[in-house]
Amino acid sequence: MDNSKVKVASWIARFLVVNIGRSLRIRNEGEVPKTRVIYAFWHSDSFSLVYANRFQNVAVLVSTHRDGEFMAGIAGPLGYKVIRGSSSDKEGARGFLKLLKLHDSSFAITPDGPKGPVHQAKEGILKLAEFTGLPIIPVGVAISRLIRFNSWDRYKLPLLFARCVIYWGAPIWVKKSTDDLRTQLKSALIDANLQANSLL
Repeated sequence: MDNSKVKVASWIARFLVVNIGRSLRIRNEGEVPKTRVIYAFWHSDSFSLVYANRFQNVAVLVSTHRDGEFMAGIAGPLGYKVIRGSSSDKEGARGFLKLLKLHDSSFAITPDGPKGPVHQAKEGILKLAEFTGLPIIPVGVAISRLIRFNSWDRYKLPLLFARCVIYWGAPIWVKKSTDDLRTQLKSALIDANLQANSLL
């Protein structure tokens, strides 16, 4: 897909996020953070959260490839600080360092993104929490009416006027990234989504 097509696709996707988002009946449950944090949520839940947290001084890391260009075209105009970097190799290191230089923003990270495996927390978000000293807030999302795509993450597209519960879990503090903390984060995300569904 060439750059002009990417821009058109981003505009269409942003149009859907804004207009479907406006119609959603969103309810926040749990304690919504009032200070800098690292938001953690599954990749499949990004549609609703991109709308709900627009213009909130949140930074996101997106790929340097064309799929990242598509995501940047959605997130940037909605007030997100878009940092370009891959999830691996040198570009990943550069992107991580760029995030560390931001001292006034929260961060939004999908621990199982950008390509899976689904619902598996990777180490990157724990390293970010370790180096910044910020807590990780697990976020769960439940939607009353939606379309699930047959993608690796089973992406959720809310339907117009759906009810949406966003559950903000308890903070996870990271002194040092460990496998036990990865397991704890995964469990916390699963619990946050169960809580959201029970409150829907």
